Amino acid sequence: MLRPEERASFESEVVIMLRAVEAADSVDDERRAAGNLASFFAREPAVADRFLTEMAELAAEDEGYFPDDTAEPAVPGGVPYVRSLILTVLYATDRAPDDGSADLGESADGKRAPTGTAVSRRQPPSAFSGRRGPLVLGRATVGVPDDHRMGVREKPARWSLRFRPRPERDVLVADVRTLSREDFAEGTRAGAGAEAPGSQDVLVFVHGYHVSFDDALTRAAQIVYDLNFPGAAVLYSWPSKGRVLSYTHDENSARWTVPHFREFLELMRGITGGGRVHVVAHSMGCRVVAEALAEPGPEREPGGGAALGQVVFAAPDIDSGIFLDLAPKFVPRAERCTLYASSNDKALALSRRLAGYPRAGQSGDGLLLVDGVDTLDASDLDTGLSGHSYIGDNSSILSDLYALVRHGHPPADRFGLKAFTRNGRVYWRFPARRS
Repeated sequence: MLRPEERASFESEVVIMLRAVEAADSVDDERRAAGNLASFFAREPAVADRFLTEMAELAAEDEGYFPDDTAEPAVPGGVPYVRSLILTVLYATDRAPDDGSADLGESADGKRAPTGTAVSRRQPPSAFSGRRGPLVLGRATVGVPDDHRMGVREKPARWSLRFRPRPERDVLVADVRTLSREDFAEGTRAGAGAEAPGSQDVLVFVHGYHVSFDDALTRAAQIVYDLNFPGAAVLYSWPSKGRVLSYTHDENSARWTVPHFREFLELMRGITGGGRVHVVAHSMGCRVVAEALAEPGPEREPGGGAALGQVVFAAPDIDSGIFLDLAPKFVPRAERCTLYASSNDKALALSRRLAGYPRAGQSGDGLLLVDGVDTLDASDLDTGLSGHSYIGDNSSILSDLYALVRHGHPPADRFGLKAFTRNGRVYWRFPARRS
């Protein structure tokens, strides 16, 4: 077997090869990538045997989560959860359904269609694809392991040759159902109907590039769970293809989804009544939010309050110049706007090279300071290998988000942030701390 000092290099190479198999667009490419992987494993027979054993078990169990046909799932059409906490995440998506999955539900024009269709999680394919479709509303059930750790979205690790998700140890989508607009509104009010402070609020999560529908659901559930958010949790999922090499596809889809997201926000504001709608956007999803909120629309509620609560731009993959131009238009529509940036974000560094212009989520000399937007520099935190997913992966960021979303505290009142000044503008930095 591998010595400890050899594992990191070996695991990195395995991950790259597994991604090559996933990214293959033709049978020949897939065979070539699989052949490279097989040749690589031949160097370590013991590891190869473990890999083949795992694959054989997958085939024997039909790649399912049910131990037998008589097992009773915790939710209709779902998996039998063992040692898991069940969360409900509402969703709005303009992804097209995967072949043979859910019905279209209610389209963007509000016309009724057959509803309540359940999508069983016996098979790996997601309920929705990366193709474009009508705006659909629905409800998903997500299981979070009862030993879940803050800032961790537990899932199978390919580099450790663990391929099968398990309810007792992974964040896992169990059930996906489409809803009519009326049922969606009722579900939102039910999720935001308790008497506790903030329980009438709604938290909307907008994912970024290279994210499948199921990955977006599990990330939304993990963040909501870690924030102990008392109100309704809603995912807005636009048609990302979920592949590393589909950046241009995702850029175009993020632009295409903007009017649908605006329609969705107006729907949410109408549903919540006295509650606030908070929006947390990540990466390319920040383009969707910034462009949608910059369009003409109501800046204040009739009673004088902001149209939205907290609006968070986390690691925004949007041109800094465009963000500066849009900010005066979207800032008045929120109680507070917050931008998290880092100089260690490798994904945004690549995006900058491709686009030729700095990204709003980059720090360093180009740190973006905008009137009406609180800028927080996370460069001193351990933000992981890519430095891009810290909004859900780093406990310090999640703790700060808790104080922001749950209590509305300004940066000066939040733990650990230190104020700095640049060109007469104040920004905030996190102290160095391990996640």
